[in-house]
Amino acid sequence: MKQILVHLLTNKDFETEVTKITSAMNSGTWCDALIQVYSGRPEPEYTFQIVNQLQEKFPSAKVLGTMSAGEIKSGHLMPRGVLISVILFESTHVQLLRFDNVKGNEASVGSKICTALNSIQNIQATEMIFPGTEIVTRPLFEKISLCKKDIEIFGGYSGGHAMNSPDHFLFDKNGKLYDSVMVCAFAGKDFHINVDKSIGWEPLGLPFKVTKADGNHLVELNGKPASEVYEKFLQIDRSTSDNAFDGYTFPFITRYKDEKWLRSAIHIEQDGSLSMHGFVMEGMEIQLSYGNPNTIFSRINNRLDVIRQFHPQVISLFSCIVRKAFWDNYVDVELEPFEHIASTSGFFSWGEIIRNTRTGEIIEHNVTLLSVAMREGEASKEELPDVKINDSKLKGPFAQIRRMSGMVYSTMGELEKAHEDLRILNKRLAFVAEHDTLTGLYNRGKTEELINAALEDSTKSNYPLGLIMIDIDHFKNVNDTYGHQAGDLVLKEIAGILMDAAYNHNGGVAGRWGGEEFFLVIPNTSDKLILEAAEQLRKCIESHFFAGINHVTASLGVISVTGSNNSQSVFSAVDAALYRAKESGRNCVVQAEI
Repeated sequence: MKQILVHLLTNKDFETEVTKITSAMNSGTWCDALIQVYSGRPEPEYTFQIVNQLQEKFPSAKVLGTMSAGEIKSGHLMPRGVLISVILFESTHVQLLRFDNVKGNEASVGSKICTALNSIQNIQATEMIFPGTEIVTRPLFEKISLCKKDIEIFGGYSGGHAMNSPDHFLFDKNGKLYDSVMVCAFAGKDFHINVDKSIGWEPLGLPFKVTKADGNHLVELNGKPASEVYEKFLQIDRSTSDNAFDGYTFPFITRYKDEKWLRSAIHIEQDGSLSMHGFVMEGMEIQLSYGNPNTIFSRINNRLDVIRQFHPQVISLFSCIVRKAFWDNYVDVELEPFEHIASTSGFFSWGEIIRNTRTGEIIEHNVTLLSVAMREGEASKEELPDVKINDSKLKGPFAQIRRMSGMVYSTMGELEKAHEDLRILNKRLAFVAEHDTLTGLYNRGKTEELINAALEDSTKSNYPLGLIMIDIDHFKNVNDTYGHQAGDLVLKEIAGILMDAAYNHNGGVAGRWGGEEFFLVIPNTSDKLILEAAEQLRKCIESHFFAGINHVTASLGVISVTGSNNSQSVFSAVDAALYRAKESGRNCVVQAEI
């Protein structure tokens, strides 16, 4: 595998520079060639002309063009122009596929892509390029994710240099593509690939819940217009911003299925909602985030170690436009080290995708640096240099930002600990509010709430609900004879018996009604079954040995109801049954009449 890189700044450069490609292709016997054109030029006609000329000069090559938010050649961001990357393969076959009419047909197109990938013999990996962020990607990716799990999938979104640019194009020999997905498949037993992402953005402040969202449209956070977060913390006024949003370097961060996601906002809508790079989902907890140079360096240095051990022949980078804006004049600091390992090229994208190799799911990311290491054949035994980021290049204000980020990181650690402590305290308070302090069972208020909810479920499902009301016989004598400490022991141990009984019945709930009275709630239980459950419970209490007391008994009233919303009549009926059990000599079960 060999890569040739050509960068064009003017229209006159093409004829001169293309001779480098011709010379390389004539210098050996190649199985296949992939030519990728990354264009930062504002006029699409110029890029199409280059793509067309390349296809004419090299008819057997697979040629793909895309708009670019920045062109990466040999680990450096180039002056705005056109970058041509040619990868020559010795044993790998490349298939370039185009899928049209994507918008509005995302799920069906995804199914077609899945079928196409599964049909390619010895397929190892697939690169996908999308035209901007207008496609509803979730249904598309869900279908593509059904393809064989051993296929590595990665890629990015085309887009111009300006964050508010409406233009997003792909190119092939037929012209500009507004509504197509380009799929480049790599097939061959000797083809090896290693793909991963590097982030480095850290949470900032407390989390917000997404209460309203629609695809790539974040409408509400905590029930309020989403832009209020940026208005409050970054002083961005939606009424004067005129959609010239500059808060994208502070994207939202979330965790989903044990993965860190970043979502950057493109601009603020007039209603206060946010147009996002990538979809968001209601119910997500998200936080603002900030780029921490120290964390970024650590993540990329770790990635460099992995790539170095992989021994690639070519490295392809997909870096988010937000990272370019973040680094500004220092953008090369995280790109250049890759070139010291292997020939490196790529482009700045409007979003990145990578497949989770464990689940097979394709994940859409923002603000990531996606690095794709490729080689043919076995790894070279050559010792590669131990490459690290040269952070000494950061000077002036950016060096100060690095120190400030370290301080923010430490402060956020303390804030997150305090937030976690508060969460645990609130959880304990919620437990105390719903549970009886002595027995640990639900208290009367919560028990009544759960019974009412179970009665409503019974009405909706038309399944019977069984209730058992329990009263400890002669409990006053226990306290008077053995003391209140012994009485408390009886209450706690009977509570344990009730917990076991609830656990043994699917959906069962035990609660303390007050004093020595308890309730056991057993869903989907008929008259016969509730009587059997109550009798079993009575015998269990009767046979239980209480230290220092020996044995106690209990009286039980039972009822099974179906489709009743009149909770008061149910409570009255089971209470009357319990009273009759006590009047009948205690230590017995009586069924309610209703």
